Amino acid sequence: MDKLDLLYEGKGKKLYSTNDRDLLIAEFKDDLTAFNAQKRSQESGKGILNNEISTIIFGELSDSNITTHFVKKLNDRDMLVKRVSIIPIEVVVRNVATGSLTKRLGIPEGRELKNPIVEFYYKNDAMNDPIINDEHAVIMGLVDEVVELENLKTQARKINEILKPFFAKVGLRLIDFKLEFGKDKNENIILADEISPDSCRFWDSTTGEKLDKDRFRQDIGGVKVAYEEVKNRILTLQKVYKAIVNIYLKDGVLDSAGKAVNHALGSLGFGNSVNDVRIGRQIILKISANSKSDAEKQTQEMCESLLANTVIEDYNIEIING
Repeated sequence: MDKLDLLYEGKGKKLYSTNDRDLLIAEFKDDLTAFNAQKRSQESGKGILNNEISTIIFGELSDSNITTHFVKKLNDRDMLVKRVSIIPIEVVVRNVATGSLTKRLGIPEGRELKNPIVEFYYKNDAMNDPIINDEHAVIMGLVDEVVELENLKTQARKINEILKPFFAKVGLRLIDFKLEFGKDKNENIILADEISPDSCRFWDSTTGEKLDKDRFRQDIGGVKVAYEEVKNRILTLQKVYKAIVNIYLKDGVLDSAGKAVNHALGSLGFGNSVNDVRIGRQIILKISANSKSDAEKQTQEMCESLLANTVIEDYNIEIING
């Protein structure tokens, strides 16, 4: 899949068209920005880390039936994604008081909120991404129907319910995070953008150390080291899956072995019940992966590049816990 035209460049990524109209390539940049890009810098390798972390998280969400724009990781810096029309609303989920919530409402930093809060912000850098309510979103035409706002809230809460315990397993508190959604070619609202230390706040569960972009915002330093720590911790959650691959000749391709077995079965008296026989082969693999969907994508790539002759053979894949 080749990059064609640059369609969009944001603070953290570039989006390129491909030879498939429905797919784009997202290139993760090393740029660091804060306060709506009023503060800028670069951190070598940050984009690579965000690509890897987002790949893992999108896989985890996919396993929990959250539909995302993620298709696959192409290389260290590039991700293949579905083309979506972004809804210009940033959806922020807060579990612990910090940042703008503390400044606006005076809630002490670090206080665990009784219930997660879902907030909407108008995605507009020139206006400093102002906080908005449902009525604002409707009169501004940011959504087509009010029900779409409930969809955003429902998905955001479900994502929070999945990710909080996921990160807790590796000693990370998910303080808050930003989500962006878009509409796919069928007008379905799906999760887009990225999920990384650029868009989430992570605090160490024991020490309270900040392991996210606040290290840049607050001039703490060690941004890359913090992002690497997040990546290394979630990599420990890799699981072993069993991939069962069944490979068989395509319809219309002569299966001489199948014909021979079919003839033999007929001579044994099974001719009236057996009409056709196709002979295939089965390959069983054990794969370390971050999620079931990741294991399936890896297996599919193996089939396309080596395991099956896709000119004359079809295959199916079953992934089960190893």
